[in-house]
Amino acid sequence: MSLTPMERLTSEVYNDESVGKMEAKARVKFIKEEGNKVIYQGIYPVEPFREGARGTYGGDFVSQGLNAAWESVGRDNFQPHSLHSYFVKAGSIESLLRWEVLKISDSRNFANRIALAYQEHTNNLVFTIQVSFTKDNDLNIKEEEFQKLVASGADIKSVPFQFKRSPNQKYFKYKDEVDDLPYFEHTNGNLAHAVPPDFFSKTKNFDINKIGDVELGLFVKVLDDYSLGKDKIKQSFLGLAFASDALWLATIIKAIGLPLSKNESDFFRVSLDHILYFHDLNFDSSNWLYLDYRFVSMGNNRILGIVNFYTLDGKAIATTVQEAYGFIPKYMVDESKKLHEKYNGSSGEVAKL
Repeated sequence: MSLTPMERLTSEVYNDESVGKMEAKARVKFIKEEGNKVIYQGIYPVEPFREGARGTYGGDFVSQGLNAAWESVGRDNFQPHSLHSYFVKAGSIESLLRWEVLKISDSRNFANRIALAYQEHTNNLVFTIQVSFTKDNDLNIKEEEFQKLVASGADIKSVPFQFKRSPNQKYFKYKDEVDDLPYFEHTNGNLAHAVPPDFFSKTKNFDINKIGDVELGLFVKVLDDYSLGKDKIKQSFLGLAFASDALWLATIIKAIGLPLSKNESDFFRVSLDHILYFHDLNFDSSNWLYLDYRFVSMGNNRILGIVNFYTLDGKAIATTVQEAYGFIPKYMVDESKKLHEKYNGSSGEVAKL
């Protein structure tokens, strides 16, 4: 009797301690090439983030889609610098994904791909992703090349100038205490979060009119051993892509002043699109990363968030922009308004949620 796709994933990845999980889960098999189109098949299905959840976890789509696009580039010194994706329909664990990758462009320094994911048992298009790759997305290499030019006396056409946003104050408060923060594992045992304790209490001096300015922060890492895989840099990119759609969206409950609790499951949300910019390749997503983020807008049942990822030493490595469809239940909205009135008075103007 043949195993289902999920049974194979459990047996060959989760129950095999010699396997690098992110690399294995994102693997695709070459099927054929037709002109500028390359067709792959996922080796394993994408999963829901928890049993009983509707559809499949967005980070799984992003990670496997990124890998399918990457496979078609065929240049070892190219890495992704940005991706733009759309969640078209809910995924399913009943079958694998067929990836149709379009080779849009290839040049000396850049390559661009579009990957379309079809659910095999329905042939429905469920996810799209466009990825841009660049040669040596590595700030250290760029600096080394510049110093060689300076030493050679060659004409200098460009100087490797850079600047990055610093993480918010919560990073400085908790970065040395991350191992002492409330900790939990989730998303099928692939991710861990360390969350500041104030997430579990109501916000003091809460002002409902400043929700879009509230800066939040928590820590995440991929629960994987990248030494078990073939390419540590690639695994770290895939791991960050996998983690980039995780818990943070549910914490809009904290942004409206309420404690994060089991009630977050009452808050309906589903990702619409997902953008991810990789600023550098010098990071390890199996180590703690800090997420500095805020919810900049909510209206028409759409939520827009911006997330900056930092290494534990404060280096900015990636940025996510995501819009989600969702709505907050009335009882939560009412609690948020009451909290606002507690600190601002019942006559104070209350924004619409």
